Amino acid sequence: MLFYNYKGPRLYFVPSKDLIEADFFDGRKTVGDLVDGLSRRHAWPEQWISDRVHQVLGVLEEKGLIHGQSVC
Repeated sequence: MLFYNYKGPRLYFVPSKDLIEADFFDGRKTVGDLVDGLSRRHAWPEQWISDRVHQVLGVLEEKGLIHGQSVC
């Protein structure tokens, strides 16, 4: 997956294979939905998937490539 930072000429490649598909970023799925789907599809432990997904999303947010939004 490729991300472009408009604040500077920086292109970031995230080697996510099929773990985080581009349509996840349209805002229709929660991280929980993503973790649940990956756990069922790959039979991996949910905690491991959750930790990895949060790590990747945290790095993307830290670099300003995505912005988290709290849901009340």
